[in-house]
Amino acid sequence: MASSQTTTQTAGRIARPGLFPLGQALASLIVSTARAVFNFPTLLVEWQKRDEMRRHLASMEPHLREDVGLSAADIRREVEKPFWNS
Repeated sequence: MASSQTTTQTAGRIARPGLFPLGQALASLIVSTARAVFNFPTLLVEWQKRDEMRRHLASMEPHLREDVGLSAADIRREVEKPFWNS
């Protein structure tokens, strides 16, 4: 039988019985911040890969671009995106 002091997770939010709403919001903020901090290195690698891919697309020869079925407009649209946008 689970006691009322156990931590439960509902719809992505952590509910901690006994905490007031402000305490629950603070606990949720701390968990979200911790997840973001631990995921940041992965995010940096993803951004770097996107930037490299877009630079490669920008330097692609027209015959290679046609081989993969991309128009100059397609490539321009992709290259103009900031690295943080997928």
